[in-house]
Parts: sequence; structure tokens; C-alpha cells
Amino acid sequence: MSELIRVKDLRVVACGERGETEIVKGVSFALEKGEVLALIGESGSGKTTIALALLGYARRGCRLSGGVVQVGEHNMLALSEHELQGLRGNRVSYIAQSAAAAFNPAKKLIDQVVEGALIHGLGTRAVLEAKAIELFRDLALPDPDNIGQRYPHQVSGGQLQRVMAAMALISDPLLVVLDEPTTALDVTTQIDVLRAFKRVVRERGATAVYVSHDLAVVAQMADQIVVLNGGQIFEQSATAPLLKGPAHEYTRSLLAAARPDTTIRPP
Repeated sequence: MSELIRVKDLRVVACGERGETEIVKGVSFALEKGEVLALIGESGSGKTTIALALLGYARRGCRLSGGVVQVGEHNMLALSEHELQGLRGNRVSYIAQSAAAAFNPAKKLIDQVVEGALIHGLGTRAVLEAKAIELFRDLALPDPDNIGQRYPHQVSGGQLQRVMAAMALISDPLLVVLDEPTTALDVTTQIDVLRAFKRVVRERGATAVYVSHDLAVVAQMADQIVVLNGGQIFEQSATAPLLKGPAHEYTRSLLAAARPDTTIRPP
């Protein structure tokens, strides 16, 4: 299979009064279509910064300073902001940590799920609403035919997180980035939501990058794991051999710290 995602020598700098400091230091990895890659590391390791670079985005005070980020036929670092806007929410999608902060409380869920796809001209409202309901059903949301008529405050946190996944997947993106999407949930809800994510990602053949600090979570989602520390790759491997025999002491420390109560069992 050919590579769908290719990151080569990615470098990101933080810009401050004393100049620029490199915070992502020559990271490289690749994914084939349908694979799930996990970026794992402690806070400050660079995992979210790298994930956002896949969308051609750097947070305020940072700059994408070098390398290649190839998503399909697009080099995300070579595109204009206008070109990137045409891809985000279309060919590349993002699932954030907090769905509560991502939704407009004054608009119905169904309107927000289909809005981006409508803007990108991916279908009529009727077609996209039917697709959203199909995604609600696949994500094991209750009453999928009608839950879209509710407002964000009328569903639980776990349900809202799954609605945000439907929003990300409705465009059939080349790549979906999941940025610690269950961190804000309690353990029981986290397990249910991750089980739904896992099923939909696998069944739809989605190519995904999953950001987490928890090896117990990504072990159940990922085909590959990239272990990060200080903006550098410490270890990179297929999931099974990395878990069976991690080569780096830092990886072993993450594995030892993984919480058993977050391990996801197959449905």
C-alpha cells in the first residue's frame, strides 16, 4: 500500500521575546490508508503540536519552520491559508478534547454537524442530515433519528463527544485527528466513547492520528505508536511489539504508569 500521510523532518518553533526555540525537532512518520497512529507522551512532549501541524496549523506563538507534511496530494506546509481553509473540515478533520467548548449552545446539534459539509458543498442538507443520522447510529448514540434536534446542553458529555466525532467524519476525510477526545470524561464514559470511536474508525476504514498520554488507551486504537518526549521521537513501532518489549526506558515508564481502568475491551 502507498503512504497516505507522510511527515518528514517536521520542525516547529516557539517565538518569544528572546527569539525562537525549537519545540518539535525533526519528527518523521508515515501512515497508510486505514491505519491509526498514536502520538503518545507526557504534557509538553509535542504530540498536540505535531497533530495540529497535520492540519497545517500552529498555535499562537508558534511557527511551522520546516519539513514536509503530506496528506494525500497536499503538502500542508506549502499551502496558503485560503487553500488550508478549503481542506479543514473537509479532507482533514479534528476531534478536540472538549466537545462542550466546541459547540454553539444556541444551535441544534444536527445543524452544527452538517454545517461544515454544507459550507464545503459536499451535499444537500437532506443528504447530509441522513448521513449524520447514520453516523449517530454507528456511534451508538441513543435515539439517533432525533438526537440531532437537541441542543448541546440536552445531552451528556459522552454523547456530545460522539456527536463531535460525527461532525468530523461526515465529510469522509482523508485524515481525522483525535486530540485526547476523552480526557474530560469519567472512566466509565471514556470506555464507552472510545469503544464507539474504535468501531467507527475501523468500520469506515478511516486514517487517523490519535493523541494521548495514556498507553492503555492507544493500545486498543492504534496500529502504530510514536513515543514523544521533548519534541523528539524516542521510540516508534507497531503497537504489539512496542507493548511487548519497549526498547526505551521512557516508554517503559509510560507503560508502567498506564491505568488499567482505562483499558478498552473489544465490543
